[in-house]
Amino acid sequence: MTAVPATHVSAVLAWAARLTAAAPQASTAETAAYLTAKAAVLEAIAAEPAAGGWSPRDIAAAAEAAASARQAADAAALAAAAGITTLEDR
Repeated sequence: MTAVPATHVSAVLAWAARLTAAAPQASTAETAAYLTAKAAVLEAIAAEPAAGGWSPRDIAAAAEAAASARQAADAAALAAAAGITTLEDR
C-alpha cells in the first residue's frame, strides 16, 4: 500500500472547514458524505505499514478515529434518510 496522498488529507481538512463555517445549517447528507470521506482517509492511514513512517500508536489512533467517523457517518445518513435535513433539526 502506498502513502495517503497529502492532497486527500488536505481535501478532507478543507471540507471540514467548510462544514464548520456552515454549521449548524450543513445538511445531514453533506455531513454524512464528509464523514465517509474522512473515514476513508483515516482507514487508508491505518492500513499503511509501520514502515510508512507511522508508529503503531498512530496507526491505532487512526483506526479508532476512522471507526468513529464511520459510526457518525452512518448516523448522519440515517438522519438524512429520515428526512432530517440538518443536524439542528434533530
